[in-house]
Amino acid sequence: MRFAAAVIALALVATACGDDTSEGTEPTTTSSTTSTSTTTEAPTTTEMPPSQPAPAPVYGVEVATINVLHGFPAASDCAPVTDQCNAPVRAQMIWELLEEVAGCPEIIALQEIDQRWFEIVPEILPDLCDGEHLLLTEDVGSPDQEMILTTLPVIEHERMTLAGGPIWSAHWAQLDAGDGLIVDVFATHYASSGLNFPCGDNPFDPCSPTCPVEMTMGDCHPFQTLEFLEERAAEGSLQLVIGDLNKRLDEARIQTLIADGFVDTHLLAGNTECPEEGGPTCTTGIGNDFDTDYAGLDMRDNIPRRRIDFILGRAPMGCELTVDGQDTEELDTDGDGTSTGVWNSTPFDEPVEGLYWPADHAGIQADIGLNCQ
Repeated sequence: MRFAAAVIALALVATACGDDTSEGTEPTTTSSTTSTSTTTEAPTTTEMPPSQPAPAPVYGVEVATINVLHGFPAASDCAPVTDQCNAPVRAQMIWELLEEVAGCPEIIALQEIDQRWFEIVPEILPDLCDGEHLLLTEDVGSPDQEMILTTLPVIEHERMTLAGGPIWSAHWAQLDAGDGLIVDVFATHYASSGLNFPCGDNPFDPCSPTCPVEMTMGDCHPFQTLEFLEERAAEGSLQLVIGDLNKRLDEARIQTLIADGFVDTHLLAGNTECPEEGGPTCTTGIGNDFDTDYAGLDMRDNIPRRRIDFILGRAPMGCELTVDGQDTEELDTDGDGTSTGVWNSTPFDEPVEGLYWPADHAGIQADIGLNCQ
């Protein structure tokens, strides 16, 4: 499905503020060792029967996410001559961080995927973590889409259009983490201020009927998320909402999810909140102070300014969400060396083809488990 050029042009301009400072066809599963797309077979069942006991404590469900900055000239500060701020090199920098810092997570979510990244990611996917990740996505021609990469067996997955589509969307995947644990991953990019109309004045895909007309699309997105998970998530699953949600923790759209049982893994792990002056526990705003052809990614003296990227988890009934904290022996419960917190919040020691940063967002990661009674 391809959208009219006028709609895409409007959306490209609107998404220039992609960090609030900064549907279609059958989904496909792409193997890391081939560019051929295949449809994932449906499982025998996607639910745990009510009589089945909750899964035993499981540690080591490792998750990471990053908004990669598509770099499309009409919707970013990347100069046209730079090939979207050298997107192929930036992708390789992200791959290096996912391997060496994030520890090859079993679940990886990418946001701001446009057509250039749909060319790059399948090509270099075999280079990531021994080529074990599958690519879950559905390209509808929008300049701002999502991808999930996973090493876990895939039960089902599909793209969801959020209010303000085709731009605002999500990709959902239901994964088998083993030991009876099913993980429902809702990877998304909620609305930024550049394209965030009131629900009663929305020229794009409508808001949920449960959202009042004066509510903005971005504040309606978590209600759409909860409605989707209510309908599609497996009974007894660990549910994750991950990605660039474009607001701070204390703002309405995040608090909608918190009020419904989701937990911020960053703070649960004992990490500090992003301070007003910015710093390594923040996730966005890299490059904002510099006007260069490479959107400030070629300037070392940057720091992220706000925390608007999240891995939010909701445990099934009878279970408590747990996370491994910083990579110390005392907190690394499963002994895999993976911690919960921010990655890519500091520049590379040496520039890679002139770039110190792979994106204008830092990545975040979490090592998540359940303590079930």
